[in-house]
Amino acid sequence: MLKLLCNNKDIVNDTMKPFRINTKKEVLVGKINERLFACDNYCPHKGAILSKGKLKPIENRIVCYMHYFEYNLFTGKLEKIPDKWKKQSTGWKKSGDLKIYKTFEDNHGNVFVDIPE
Repeated sequence: MLKLLCNNKDIVNDTMKPFRINTKKEVLVGKINERLFACDNYCPHKGAILSKGKLKPIENRIVCYMHYFEYNLFTGKLEKIPDKWKKQSTGWKKSGDLKIYKTFEDNHGNVFVDIPE
């Protein structure tokens, strides 16, 4: 289901904003290097709120503020675990992929996100 969330001009390059979809879902929409992205607003590692993290535009990544795991915003893959966590148990380091959503922009700059029902 396509959901209108904002206008392109509402998202400055290399920033992000959370949008509440319903009582259970919040989506993070942002722009890196003028390219839109959308993902769930929680970290797949331990559930922290990703909008509290920071963007790393050169690497196309978001860094979770809690444990500093880094995820690619276009593939959803975990790309970096800080060295200080490498000796933790395998189960603790386990993380799923970041849930990524397709974004669309119409001729008026309206940003839509494709969110499955």
